[in-house]
Amino acid sequence: MFRFHTALKAFAPAAVLAGCLMAAAPSHATQYFLASNTMDTSRTAHIYGPNGFDDYTYLAPIKFTAYEGTSAVGESFNFLGFCVDIFHNIGLGALNLAYDDNYDLTTDSKYTSNTPFSGATVLTGGQKVQVGRLVNYGTLLYNNAPNTADTGNRLAALQGAIWQVINPGYTVVSGSAAVNNYIATYAGQNYLSSLTGYGHVYSGITFITETGKYGTRNAHQSFAFAAVPEPATWALMIGGFGAMGAVLRRSRRLALRA
Repeated sequence: MFRFHTALKAFAPAAVLAGCLMAAAPSHATQYFLASNTMDTSRTAHIYGPNGFDDYTYLAPIKFTAYEGTSAVGESFNFLGFCVDIFHNIGLGALNLAYDDNYDLTTDSKYTSNTPFSGATVLTGGQKVQVGRLVNYGTLLYNNAPNTADTGNRLAALQGAIWQVINPGYTVVSGSAAVNNYIATYAGQNYLSSLTGYGHVYSGITFITETGKYGTRNAHQSFAFAAVPEPATWALMIGGFGAMGAVLRRSRRLALRA
């Protein structure tokens, strides 16, 4: 779980983070060097679960400063990550950890032994889609919503709801009634009706795990961030826009002749 010591200068301007996310557009098996992170530590939660699971945590997404590759070489970029793993921990501040996207989000990451990939529960397709939409909506909210207490409550609740969706037998309880109401909404069956106001909500995510340690109890927490189109997809989209422009220009010329 999160046991952190620094605070996040939250709600960076939309254009800045959007640009960083595009710069961080991953391809398969991309390596990430997580240099540092920050988060809003003003909201906390108590997580209860089976077999006496009982832990306290900060409740917010995390802003990472990272590099593509295995070290702090080249140009850094930022991304907003949502934790998908309540069974491990990570610090705040300087990290210097190697991560990659070799694996997809397929389990609840309950890897609590040295035996690789044992003990976790496989997620359903519905769970994965809901998590993806919550991550994408959280990114839209972070980028575009006003810097208010309500926005902070919603971001905290989205993180709590992601944990509950992935771990149905666990309960995330905040000290704030407003946050708890949002958690119930985002984790519920009718969550889609509440993901409105800031653009289309996709379900695609990039899932990153600690290189060489994921699947064991020695790994740090795993994270998901909103995926952006691959370069090939951008090319197709740009080509489509160009074709549409050509059709519109031709239509205008025909209209002028008529």
